[in-house]
Amino acid sequence: MPRKLIIGFLACLLLCAQSLAPARAAAVPVFALTDAPAAPAVGREVKLALQGKQLADVYAFDVTLSYDAGRLRFKEASSAIAGMSTDPILTDGQVRFAHTKIGKTAGVGGSATLATLTFVAIGKGEAQVSVKELKTVDSELNMTTLHPVAKTTVHIGAAGAFSDLGAKWSWAADAINYLSSKGIVGGTGNGKYEPALPVKRGDLMLMLVRAFGLKAQADKGGFADVPQGKYYAEAIAAAKALGIATGDGAGFKPEAAVSRQDLMALIDRTLQAIGKPLPKPAGTELDGFADKAEVADYAKLSVAALVKAGIVKGGTGGIEPSKSTNRAETAVILYRILMQQQA
Repeated sequence: MPRKLIIGFLACLLLCAQSLAPARAAAVPVFALTDAPAAPAVGREVKLALQGKQLADVYAFDVTLSYDAGRLRFKEASSAIAGMSTDPILTDGQVRFAHTKIGKTAGVGGSATLATLTFVAIGKGEAQVSVKELKTVDSELNMTTLHPVAKTTVHIGAAGAFSDLGAKWSWAADAINYLSSKGIVGGTGNGKYEPALPVKRGDLMLMLVRAFGLKAQADKGGFADVPQGKYYAEAIAAAKALGIATGDGAGFKPEAAVSRQDLMALIDRTLQAIGKPLPKPAGTELDGFADKAEVADYAKLSVAALVKAGIVKGGTGGIEPSKSTNRAETAVILYRILMQQQA
C-alpha cells in the first residue's frame, strides 16, 4: 500500500477515535522499554523494545519517545504486529511512530512487544530514552491517551581503538577514529580497520548515507546487480532515488572497487542532494595536475570542486582518477568534508 495511503488511513483512524466515547474501563496497562544492551560502544546499534502488559484490545498505537540526540542517532522503528506502520517522524530529540492492524480483527491483548526502535550510539556517556506519550486505539475505535513511566538508560562506552593504525597510517588515524565514533565506518573484525583495503562501491554508499543522513523513498526500479537484502541495498536504493547513484546502464557494480574520480563524483552529487553544494569551480583547478586529461568528462567538475575546496589534494602521481580508493583515503576525505561543514 502506498505510503500516503498508509498515513492517511492511520490518521483517519486516530481522528475517528477521538470523536467517539472513551474506552471502557479495563485493567491499567503497564509499559516498559527493555533490552538495552550493556555498555554498547560508540558506533554500535542500540535496539530497544516497547513492551506492554495487561493490554486489552490494542488495535493501533501512536507512540512518541524522547532520547538523547547528542549520544544516540535514531535509525529505524518497526512492529512485529500484523498490519502497517507510518514512517517515523523525527524532531529534536524525539521520534514518533504509529502502527495499526487492518480489517475486522481483535486488537492485541495480554503481554506483547508493540515496537522495536533502533538507534546508533554516537557519543560516550549515559543516554536517556523515555516514552513521552502513547495513544492506543481498540477495535471499536476508542482511543486512550497515556503518559506511562517507561524509560531506560543506555550506558555508552568509548569506541574501540584499531590495532592496525600504526605510524604508516598516522595521517589517517584521527579521521578513522572520528568516523568510527560516529558510526560512519567500522572495523573488519578482530580489532582491525585494514586501511589499505580498497573501498567497494556499495560500501561507499553506505558510508555516505551514514555520514550525511541520506533519506529517500526507495526507487522500485533499483539496480539489477544489487540483491535485495544485501547490507548496502537500502543505501544504494536511497542514493539512486536522490540521483546520486546512477550506474553505467548495466548496473551499479556494488562489489567493484570505487575509483578516485567516481568517489569524488558521488560525494559531489551527495552534497548537492542535501543542499550543501561545494563552491562552483572556476575551471582552472586541475591545471596543476599532469594527469588532468585522464579525468573522465562526467567527473571533471566534481574533481575540480573538491580540489578547490581543499578536500582533495592529489597523490604523488597527480589526481590518479582511475586508481581505486582505499579505506584510509576515503575516511580522510569524508572527515575533511564533515569538518568543513561544522566550521
